Amino acid sequence: MLLKSLILFTLTFTGLISFAASNEEACIANAKNIVNKIECLEKVSVVSATMSAEGLVIETKFEQPMDHANPGINTFGQRVVIIHRDENEPMLLQTSGYSIFGVRLAHIARIFQTNQIQVEHRYFEESIPKNPDWSFLNIKESADDFHNITVAFKKIYPKPWINTGASKGGMTSVYHRYFYPNDLVGTVADVAPLSFSTSDQRYNTFLENVGSTKYEKCRSDLKELQITMLKNAKKFVPNISGNYDFVGSAALAFEHSIIEAPFYFWQYGKPSECGNLPSKNNLYDVYNFFQEIADVSGYTNEEIIPFMAYFYQSATQLGGPGNITAHLEELRQFEFSVNQYTPKDVALNYSNSDMRKVRDWALNNADEVMYIYGEFDPWTAGEFPVSTSGKNTYKFYVPAGNHGANFTQLIGKDKSNAMSIISKWLGKTARKSSKGLSDEVFSKSLDQIEFSVRKKNRL
Repeated sequence: MLLKSLILFTLTFTGLISFAASNEEACIANAKNIVNKIECLEKVSVVSATMSAEGLVIETKFEQPMDHANPGINTFGQRVVIIHRDENEPMLLQTSGYSIFGVRLAHIARIFQTNQIQVEHRYFEESIPKNPDWSFLNIKESADDFHNITVAFKKIYPKPWINTGASKGGMTSVYHRYFYPNDLVGTVADVAPLSFSTSDQRYNTFLENVGSTKYEKCRSDLKELQITMLKNAKKFVPNISGNYDFVGSAALAFEHSIIEAPFYFWQYGKPSECGNLPSKNNLYDVYNFFQEIADVSGYTNEEIIPFMAYFYQSATQLGGPGNITAHLEELRQFEFSVNQYTPKDVALNYSNSDMRKVRDWALNNADEVMYIYGEFDPWTAGEFPVSTSGKNTYKFYVPAGNHGANFTQLIGKDKSNAMSIISKWLGKTARKSSKGLSDEVFSKSLDQIEFSVRKKNRL
């Protein structure tokens, strides 16, 4: 009798799914316009639709479970923004890995004239459950989010899909492909690192050697300037304004900003800036120099709390760089750990197990993935490996590039090859532009907007 009931339940449940799917299909087939078609999707709510110079911008909320294994327990509305051009054009699935910092077409969507879907990462800004369980902020749950979105919108946009993102967005795009390789025909991951501890020493090794002997003096001078600042911390800390309760104090924030400054100098600067380092004898010039690179106000509650989800992921799964402090030990007053930036009273248990699995996949099973890195970007120390098993994975470097490196900045054959690969995935050629690939007729691209936000917030 129990078996009969179970079979009846299974058939009924399967029938409900088929009924819902057929209802969606019928609704889409009869819808008058693209907004109506999107409204047909079961998990999607349309918030607004407005015309822009780049297409019809459709703001939506996509209902996601906090725990994909138990979808009925707690749900949240994930912010998803579509820039629609034509249902018969390919789709670019884009994420910053954080919030949606701006609604604009990314370079790929502009150059190849595709549609675009932007996704806000779970547990950021608008896309967070009520009473969140932080253990469900991990790469598998995130990939499940992106998979659900892809499956739903492919009912409307059937042409080829590729995904992309930069930095944490690039990582997120790779993790989506790792768990769901059949969702997409290709992945472009810009400046995406793969770390194996919360103090991964490969980044320190990179910083100690970046630019080779040509920039040895620059690296040494940066250390001298750090020593100068920490020796004189008491002259500056009392004048620092803002609320630093989340990280601890203004004094701690100041020290952390000085320690991290060389990483940010190479992450977001240019090698030519080595010629503009201030003299250590001009104390206030040195202070202003460091504030330009790692403004201490970036450590206030207002600046840190919106990104504590990132620090949680770093402290539990993603990992990140260590800090070079041997030359500062006699001057330091505070400990430095990523755990100081995570949600309070939340358990933190780090494991690099998933990162090692992703690495093994990248070496053996990843296919049709493109990685792009900047030559001088410290995050390049954590670059993903390319395939060793004959799969189609590609890696390119932007000469003297920083953490804003992307395919439009490649030169010569590298740029041609990258363009050809993307063109093959999408099944269409790039638009012709008299101004060049990185200088389109519109205002700032999404890539440029996100770079500015990451630089401001030192992400």
